[in-house]
Amino acid sequence: MAFVIKAQGLCKEWSGKPLFQQVDFEVAEGERVALFGRNGVGKTTLIRGLMNQLPFDGGTVWRRYPVESWGWLEQHVDVDEGVSLLAFVRSGQPQLHQLRQRLDALQAEMERAASGSSPDGERQIQSAAQLEALADEYSRLHEQYLALEGYDWELQVEQTLSQFGFSPGQFTLPYANLSGGEKTRAQFARLVVRTPKLLILDEPTNHLDADTLTWLEDWLQNYAGSVLFVSHDRHFIDAVAHAVLELTPNGMRRYEGGYTAFRAQRDLEIKTQQALYDKQQREREQLWDAIRRYRQWYQQAHDAAGVDFHLRKKAEKNATRFKAKERALERLEAKMVPRPQADPSAQIQFMEGRFEGHSLLALHDVSFQYGPDPLFQRLNLRIRRGDKIAVIGSNGVGKSTLLKLITGRLQPKSGQVKRHPALRIGYFAQELDELDLSHTVLDTLLQQDGMTQSYARTVLAGFLFPKDEVFKRVGDLSMGERCRVAFVKLYFSEANLLVLDEPTNYLDIDARERMEEVLAVYPGALLMVSHDRYLVRKVANVIVHLERRSDGPGTAVSVFRGPYDEFLEHSGELSTLPAEQRDRIRQLELQLAQAIVMDPTEEVEQRALLEEIRRIRQELASLKGGGR
Repeated sequence: MAFVIKAQGLCKEWSGKPLFQQVDFEVAEGERVALFGRNGVGKTTLIRGLMNQLPFDGGTVWRRYPVESWGWLEQHVDVDEGVSLLAFVRSGQPQLHQLRQRLDALQAEMERAASGSSPDGERQIQSAAQLEALADEYSRLHEQYLALEGYDWELQVEQTLSQFGFSPGQFTLPYANLSGGEKTRAQFARLVVRTPKLLILDEPTNHLDADTLTWLEDWLQNYAGSVLFVSHDRHFIDAVAHAVLELTPNGMRRYEGGYTAFRAQRDLEIKTQQALYDKQQREREQLWDAIRRYRQWYQQAHDAAGVDFHLRKKAEKNATRFKAKERALERLEAKMVPRPQADPSAQIQFMEGRFEGHSLLALHDVSFQYGPDPLFQRLNLRIRRGDKIAVIGSNGVGKSTLLKLITGRLQPKSGQVKRHPALRIGYFAQELDELDLSHTVLDTLLQQDGMTQSYARTVLAGFLFPKDEVFKRVGDLSMGERCRVAFVKLYFSEANLLVLDEPTNYLDIDARERMEEVLAVYPGALLMVSHDRYLVRKVANVIVHLERRSDGPGTAVSVFRGPYDEFLEHSGELSTLPAEQRDRIRQLELQLAQAIVMDPTEEVEQRALLEEIRRIRQELASLKGGGR
C-alpha cells in the first residue's frame, strides 16, 4: 500500500535539550493513525515539522501530496476580529473564498457607481467607461467562479455547517464570539469543505459534545483519505484508529488497532520484558557465583600445588572453567534488556474537608436566564455526601452555567440555592481562568496559608513539577501543565464538594487514568461536566442529563441515580415508548426529583411526602414496565 507520508530518523531539540530522536514511521493511503504520547513528548512539534512550519534537526520526510493540499485542525487558531462563522469556514478553500469576496466587492462598487456616490472620500466613479470596466471584471470572474462550481461549493459550505449543528441564523455571527465547542466544530467544518487527501488533527475531540463526537467518529470512519490525529480520548481512538504510533524521546513504535489493542500489546511487552529481565538477572547472578567459585578453587589448588607440574596442570582446569564462565557472562551482558521503567506519573489526589452531614447542597425551584428567554425554570437538584454526579448534554444547554449557579459564581433569577454551613467547594474551571498567569508555579502554591517553600516543592514534584520547573511562569505553561497547577490548588482546598468543569480536557491518557482512580475513591461529593466517556463510565453514580426543551425555550433537566451504562440503557428503553408515555415518564421523574429535595419539618408533612414519593415511583415502574 502506497504511503502518503513517510519519516525516517527525525530528531528535534528544544532549548538545547533533546525532545525526540530516531523517529521512523509512515502513514498509508486511507489509513487512520493515532499519534500517542505523554504531554511534553513533542507530538505537536512533530506535527508542525511534518507541516513544514518548523525544521527538524535531522532526518527526512517524504510527502506524496504538497503540504498546501493537506487539512490541518489546530488546537488554537488566530482569526481576525469580526470574521463571521460563514467567512471562516469558506476560507478553508482560499481560491473560491477570495473569488467570492472579490465578486461581492465588485458588486458593491458597481452599486455605488450606479448611484453616483462613494463613502469615506473614495474616488467617485461617474463615467460609463469605468462602470463598464467593473462589469467586465465581474463578468470574467463570475465565469471563472461558475467553472469552479462556486455556487455548489457555497451550498456545500452551508450544508456542512448544518451538519455540525449550526443554524442559518448563526452563519453571520463573529467566529470570535463562539463557544469553545462551537469553534472546534467550525474548524472541522472548514476542513471538510476542502476534502483534503490527508487530514492532520490535533486534539479534534476537545469541547465536542456527545452528539458531535458520534458524528465525527462516523464521518472519519467513512472518510476516503488518510488521517493522522492526536487525541487523548480513548473511546475516540478505539472507534477511529487503524493503528497507534507511540512517540517517546527515543523513537516511535507502531501498534495495530485502537487504544484498547495498543494498551494490551504494550502491557504484554512490558510483562515480557520484565520476565526476560528477571531471567537474565538470575542467569547473571548464577554465572557470577560460578566464576567466584571456580576462581576460589583455582587459587586454592594453585597455592597447594607449589612447584608440582601435575598439580599445577590440574589447577588450570578451574582457571579454564571460570574463564569460560566469564565469556558466557560477557555474551549475556551484551544482550541483556534494561529493566522496564514506568513513566513518571502525576501523584494527583484530593483531601476531603471534615463534613458530618448528609445533604451538602440543594437547588429549590431555581430559574436563570441570560437574555429574554429562560435557560432553567424551577430547577430542583440535591447533592448528597457520596454522590458522584456527571452532568451531560449537548453544548449550549447550560452545563457550565449549572456549575456556576452551584458554586455561587452566578445567582439565580428566582429560587434558592441552599448550602450546608460546613460546605467547602473546590472548583475547577475548564477555561482555567482562575489561575494568575503572571505568577510562577511555586508562587501559586506559596499563597496558601502556612505554606513553606520546602513543602511546596515536595508537593509540586509529585505533580510533575520537579527542580527548576517550579519557576516557570503559569502563562508560559502548556494547557496540560496548567491543569496540573489547578489540581495542586484543589489538593489544598480541603473541599468536601469538588465541582469540575471538563477536568481531563488537556491531560494525557496516563494522567486521565490516574484522575479516574483518584475520583473513584474520593470520599466527598463530586459534580463534574465531562465529555470523557471513560471518566463518566468509571466514576459517576448519578447522571444529570440536560437537553433542550421540546415544548419551548430553555433546558430540561432529568436526574438518573445509577451508573452511566444503566442511564444509556434507560434512555434506549424510553426511546421505544409512545410519545405520550415518554412525556408522562419525564414529568413524573421531574416530580420525583422535586419531591426528593423537599425538606419538611412537620412529621405529618414528612409522612405525606414519603407517600407521594412512593406513589410516583409506583406509577413510574408501571409505565416503564408496560413499555417492555
